[in-house]
Amino acid sequence: MTNGPTQSYDNEPSPLGAAATVPAGRQARSGRPKRARRMPSIPLGFGAGLVLVAILLLGLVPAVASGLKKTPRDRVGISYGGGPIEGSHFQRVVQPGTGLFFNGFVDPLYLYPADQRNYIVSKTVGQGAVAKPDSIVAPSLDRVQVEYQVAVYFKLNTDRLRDFHEQLGLRYSAYTDSGWDRLIQDTFRQQIESTLQEQTRRYAVADIFSSAALLVQIQNEVQKTLSARLQAALGRQFFCGPTFRPGGPCPALTFVVKRIDLPRSVVAAFELNRTSQVQIATKTNEVAQRQKEAEAINALTAAGVPANLYPLIKAIESGKIPFWVIPNNLGLTLTTPTPGSGSSPGEAPSVPVPTSSTTAVPTTTTPGG
Repeated sequence: MTNGPTQSYDNEPSPLGAAATVPAGRQARSGRPKRARRMPSIPLGFGAGLVLVAILLLGLVPAVASGLKKTPRDRVGISYGGGPIEGSHFQRVVQPGTGLFFNGFVDPLYLYPADQRNYIVSKTVGQGAVAKPDSIVAPSLDRVQVEYQVAVYFKLNTDRLRDFHEQLGLRYSAYTDSGWDRLIQDTFRQQIESTLQEQTRRYAVADIFSSAALLVQIQNEVQKTLSARLQAALGRQFFCGPTFRPGGPCPALTFVVKRIDLPRSVVAAFELNRTSQVQIATKTNEVAQRQKEAEAINALTAAGVPANLYPLIKAIESGKIPFWVIPNNLGLTLTTPTPGSGSSPGEAPSVPVPTSSTTAVPTTTTPGG
């Protein structure tokens, strides 16, 4: 051991591979060695909860969006609760034109027409309720088949919407366009046919075909009966006339006969009969004319005029033969040529004129000609 001065090794590098030496003085000041800082840790359960909440929110967004509903101006809605766990039950009727509202989680809202509707039977393709030419056939009193083309105008009785939906709407899926068409075809068609047949059997086909007033009468009778028949068949008055308003009276449906058609053979017989009637009327008029002519001849004969002059008088009256009026005592004689004497065709005959009276002389020549 030497008594020389102590050397400091603080600034010397550490041997290769050895840990750095901490000076004794620094360690004494801190009291303990320094530690590295660590980030705070999140509990595992809390993080899993956040993920679960995010998943649930993402799943609820479509459900909430599907519960937002509104009704068009021409549709009335009927809402039913149910969803995935509760039983189906009526909630409310939503009036046409209602803005956005929350109907419930996956609760159905059924839409039905609230405007005027029609059922048309027509032979013209594209006009009727069916795609092909259509008509309703009803026999007359004399068993002639009469074809009708008709139209019915109506509204759904929205005051009875719940009963209609539960009794008919669900059965036909009438809240869809195709289901509604099937419902109207099944209910309206049968009642229109039976009512038209009942009324048509009361009258002969000639009266139906020729009388517009009778056709209007049949139309009015069908209109009165149709609503009652529909109510009896369906159990309730589910359909009203076009003037129906919610909360008001339910008028009768409007029924219109657009056209009637008869078999071609019947139409031909009517035309032949009509032609015969015209001919009979013509012959009757001719007979009456001959009677009048006979009366005129008798009157002339009674006045001293020879009967054989009547045709000449009629020809003069009709303007077919012009004539002169010659004064008395002119001593004028017109000689009538004999047949085959060489007179020119179309030349008027000469007539001897007596000088004892004024005479009308038929001629086609002019004086001095």
